[in-house]
Amino acid sequence: MLSKTTLFVLAIIAGNPINPYAICKVANYKRKNFRSPIHTQTIYSIVNSLHKKRLISGKRTKNGKRPDTTVYSITSKGNDLLKKDLLLYLSHPEDPLSELSLSAFIIGQLDKEAVLAALKEYQKKSEKEIAARKKQISEESEREVSCFSLIAIEHTLNILKINLDTVTKLINKIEINAQWDYSPIPFWRDEVFQNKKDLDSTTTTKKIAAKIS
Repeated sequence: MLSKTTLFVLAIIAGNPINPYAICKVANYKRKNFRSPIHTQTIYSIVNSLHKKRLISGKRTKNGKRPDTTVYSITSKGNDLLKKDLLLYLSHPEDPLSELSLSAFIIGQLDKEAVLAALKEYQKKSEKEIAARKKQISEESEREVSCFSLIAIEHTLNILKINLDTVTKLINKIEINAQWDYSPIPFWRDEVFQNKKDLDSTTTTKKIAAKIS
């Protein structure tokens, strides 16, 4: 299954034959106000990988006085994979263990002050992104873009709002707790090793690993 970024790049190429520089411009055009751009090197690496797998084909073209450039088109094999993976994305819920939920699970690895500083930075960035998404919805509605595109933007906005709510709850809980609550990683660890035999086995494995290292 192609990664999200790879699927996005392949879809851009499927729209019309295009060169890697133009792919970078198209891919990052709507991202500039929200997230860091997809690095040029990443896109060039994806294009090379797609080409090696024969999912796209390249044709060298003259570019005036500038160096020749390669324009890429999707192949039938690439088009089949694009449709297959797109259907997989549409029919399978996303992994609920996001970066934020994972960080909340293992938050005890950091000290309280560092966590609060990071979460408050997250708050500021989220509020900025939420405002930008609302503005984008308004602008795109006036341009009468596809209803599917608007639904996608609204979905992203809703996720941003939910994440901001989670971060706000974390900050409130941390600030009212005098003691920094450290729990095992992950929190169900003790349940796995509640049997003494399991604990002994784990201890033995650790001792063997320590001797080997």
